[in-house]
Amino acid sequence: MHHAIDRERQIIYCDRDIEVRPLGLREAPALYDAVHQSIHTISQWEAWCTPDYNLTDAKLFLQRAIEQWQAEAAYDFNIVDRARGLVIGSVAINQVSALNQMANLGYWIREGYTGRGIAAVAARAAAVFAFAHTGLTRLEIVAQAGNLRSQRVAEKTGATLECLARNRLVFHGEPRDAKVFSLIPADLGRPVPVHC
Repeated sequence: MHHAIDRERQIIYCDRDIEVRPLGLREAPALYDAVHQSIHTISQWEAWCTPDYNLTDAKLFLQRAIEQWQAEAAYDFNIVDRARGLVIGSVAINQVSALNQMANLGYWIREGYTGRGIAAVAARAAAVFAFAHTGLTRLEIVAQAGNLRSQRVAEKTGATLECLARNRLVFHGEPRDAKVFSLIPADLGRPVPVHC
């Protein structure tokens, strides 16, 4: 990959309403609150999100995310409501394959903030960041076949639906079919500068 990227200064998107920035350990309570408020919807599609999810889980996730960033293995970002200072979701570049210059692009949005286009904006910002700073040339968005909301987000980012892949994901020990979307640098056009 490329030279180390300064996590602390890397706000990758900012507008009047939201900011997308690297995770910080101090945000554990805010992250826990966002997940806790959204357990019903997120847990339908993400195995890590269970009713047992607690503040310690949030702290461990944040610590691991920082370590993975330093190892250039994953890049996680919080989506923050600027007016309220509230964590309203997350977007991540993870499962990085340096050999194939590709990674997974994932996202989730807090209950009460879905349906506003926030996930698509954040996912696109993460893709721009990945292509500009990490040497990646392909991102995949892999959504369970029944997760229509996530598929709509993928479409809004400009991703191309490539296939319905059989048994592509394992969810609570059960193989699941998933739609596989891809993004490459040419899909994004010229990046918009970040002004905050």
